Amino acid sequence: MRAALTLILSGFLLLVGGMLLSRREPHPIEHPKDPPHRFPRSVRTPPTVGATFHSAGSPPLTTGYKPTDKSTRAPADSPLEQGIFWPPALEQALPMGFPLEAAERWKETARSAGVVALERGCGRSTNRMATLSDGSRVCVRYGINPEQIQGELLSYYLSRLLGLRGVPPCVLSRVGSPQWAPVQTELAATGWTQGALVSFTPWLHNLSSVLPPMALRAQDGKLRPLRTELGKGGATMLELAQWADLILFDYLTANFDRLVSNLFSLQWDPHIMLRGTNNLHRTPDGALVLLDNEAGFAHGYRLLGTWDKYNEQLLGTVCVFRRSVVRKVREMYLARNFAQELQALYLQEEPLAAELGLLSEAQAQTLQGRVGHEYKHMLSCQDKYS
Repeated sequence: MRAALTLILSGFLLLVGGMLLSRREPHPIEHPKDPPHRFPRSVRTPPTVGATFHSAGSPPLTTGYKPTDKSTRAPADSPLEQGIFWPPALEQALPMGFPLEAAERWKETARSAGVVALERGCGRSTNRMATLSDGSRVCVRYGINPEQIQGELLSYYLSRLLGLRGVPPCVLSRVGSPQWAPVQTELAATGWTQGALVSFTPWLHNLSSVLPPMALRAQDGKLRPLRTELGKGGATMLELAQWADLILFDYLTANFDRLVSNLFSLQWDPHIMLRGTNNLHRTPDGALVLLDNEAGFAHGYRLLGTWDKYNEQLLGTVCVFRRSVVRKVREMYLARNFAQELQALYLQEEPLAAELGLLSEAQAQTLQGRVGHEYKHMLSCQDKYS
């Protein structure tokens, strides 16, 4: 009898011990109730670098980072969590950029205030700087075609969904509407079409140019992983976290008019990385501001064959992420309907959105394919470093 009780007790203890050992904290990329990570054939990925690298007449290409040591793991003193995540304290210390409440107040004013003055400024010769009746200033962008204005708007709402803080808020305005009544003479001199839709973004002053991190300067023809610059101090890590967000963001939109433009120009100008990044500036508190996003979405998707090899290489340098961004990309990948979610927010927030137009079905599929490719990249980083 005593032997039987001992046997029963031993079995119970082994069962409990096994249950405790089998428990593990779920990884932010993978939760127990989620289906296994499989990438169906329907997920489209952009052309690989190899497919376009040696095409005749192609400009020189910077070399993306491809780690060869698959056993690499974060060292014990790494500032990262689980090998690939910025620590919460660093995320909380990121500059505020454009907080949602302030952005909503600005949008309200930009739609209701009259335009009382127009002057040249804000980039291209077709753009203008406008003064509103409340004394604030806005940049007015007149697109060569509606796709560019659509790219500006959709980029802002994408940043909202991803929780990024560096994209300025944006609203639409109709040229010649009552809002423009005080500047009819100046308006006639712009050459803009009456009734065209233009975008307003806040005019920002006291901005400085931004050099890319050393890992991305590619002066020897090679890009290096952002991870190589960890441990250089808090300010450097805060900027690296923003650069990682920027690269993930520009990959989804296929924006070729920021760091990609600089990389392309290396073939003519080996010192271009020392003169600041195109359409990127820094506020006095250290926030990176992603200006002029017209090259994103429809415009960028149409030119994937020309520019995407650079966005692809830049994505390869990022293996450090904010948890919230990884969760959102993962959610977008699993739901398979990200274009619908993005455009639903756009239609809800922008009264003139339907008139400007939405992504085509093919463009929506391209976006979903890029989400899948980006998520697959995150999983590969998890396999290497976690």
